Amino acid sequence: MDPILRKNFSYLFLLQNINYIIPLLLLPYLTRVLGADNFGKIAFAQAFVAYFSMLTDFGFGTSAMQEIVKVRKDKQALSKVYWTTTFAKLLFASASLVLFLLFLLGIPKLGQMYLLLLIAFVAVPSSVLFPIWFFQGLEKMSYVTWLSSIPKILVLIFTFLLVREKSDFTLALLIQVAGTFVTSLVCVLLIVKQKSIIFYLPSREDIKSAITESWHFFASGFATNIYTTTNTVLLGFFSSDAVVGIFAASEKIIRAIIALFYSVYQVTFPRINAYYHESREQALIFAGKVLKVTAISTFLTGILLLAAAPLIVKIMFGVPQYNETIVIMRLSSFLPFFANCNAVLAVNLLFTFGLKRYLTRIVGAAGIFSILLVVPAILFFQARGVAVVATFTEVLISILLFYVLKKHKIKIML
Repeated sequence: MDPILRKNFSYLFLLQNINYIIPLLLLPYLTRVLGADNFGKIAFAQAFVAYFSMLTDFGFGTSAMQEIVKVRKDKQALSKVYWTTTFAKLLFASASLVLFLLFLLGIPKLGQMYLLLLIAFVAVPSSVLFPIWFFQGLEKMSYVTWLSSIPKILVLIFTFLLVREKSDFTLALLIQVAGTFVTSLVCVLLIVKQKSIIFYLPSREDIKSAITESWHFFASGFATNIYTTTNTVLLGFFSSDAVVGIFAASEKIIRAIIALFYSVYQVTFPRINAYYHESREQALIFAGKVLKVTAISTFLTGILLLAAAPLIVKIMFGVPQYNETIVIMRLSSFLPFFANCNAVLAVNLLFTFGLKRYLTRIVGAAGIFSILLVVPAILFFQARGVAVVATFTEVLISILLFYVLKKHKIKIML
């Protein structure tokens, strides 16, 4: 691994640790103080708002990063990508706000928890402002890493100081979204202060082109959301807040592990794109190494989760009402293995080799598969059923990804 790639991987790995270890430090505190029911309310609110954050992102995080890689030495072109992406995200954020308010007014369950949902919606403007894709494309992750650290540490401190009773669940969510929003503002100020870009007013055609380039990324992300975040939302509608809290306790740990390993493909994606333009064979060799490291690491993690689930739950949550989380965690123990390997195959290979249209179909099929099974699974098996369906959905995606790669004669060189 060359020095630049090693440096960026180290910073992004540290950033992912900060993003997910700090919430994991908060997790045992919040689950104990708030109880499963109020913790479940927060989990539901965050899951519901995730749809609108995803609409606002619209796949720009990947498509814009690809463009940044191509033009990073041209300040004018760099500015065009930055401002076009930002204006496009603002457009989708406005649409998200309108849809969000309509849902809030039209669905009684959502109206009953309007304050919590409004606080959670702060994640949407944060998504508009947070330019991680800009720094990734420039392969300068150190800025985001350090500027993200301080607000998240402050979130940890203020949560411990201010959240003391079950009724403080609204305050707990407010502190969390405030930390993300502050990080976003500081990152934008850094770009302005360093004069990395100049102002550019994008035309309608610029925005239309950006949306077109991002469509496949958005479609695949939306379909992915159907079999991930939707599980928590459906649990919220078809079961109690306590069941959502019990499931979310396991889900937070599983998704934190998945996200932690995502740093592998986030760092390597710009590099494999560069290799691909030099040599297809070189790109495949590099992709094979990335997949091998990811597979071994996540498989060993799965074995650890399977064996240590009772200990993990006891340390993290302690109280008896979370005992069911042990079973859910064991049922989900190999979810990171399939999810992370799928991410490497999808992003590093399908996107790079111009096959992103197939990813939309694959995750679309997986989303349909999940939706058809998850509601009956909830009705008959509650959170356990959701965990099983989630794992089998990722297995299906693995099978379809390998089928597409084989069909197009893309052989990974392990």
